[in-house]
Amino acid sequence: MQSVFIRFVTEEDRARGFATLAKRARISSLPGQVYQVPIDGLGLLESEHINYRRATDAEVKAANDQVRNPAASVLQ
Repeated sequence: MQSVFIRFVTEEDRARGFATLAKRARISSLPGQVYQVPIDGLGLLESEHINYRRATDAEVKAANDQVRNPAASVLQ
C-alpha cells in the first residue's frame, strides 16, 4: 500500500481529519504533526472537506529524525 505524508492546515482540520482516518483508514502520527496516510485516505479527507497539505521533505526528515533519536533532536 502506498502512502503519503501530510500536515493538516488548521487544528480543527487536524482533529476532524485524524478522527475520520482513524475510523476508516490507517494513519500514523509522527512528531511535528506529520501524518502518514494511505493515498486512498486522501479521498476521505477531500470528501469531508478537510484541508491538508503534503508535508515537505524537510518536515518528514525532521519527524523521522526525532523518532529515531529523540535525545539528539532536543539538543539542536
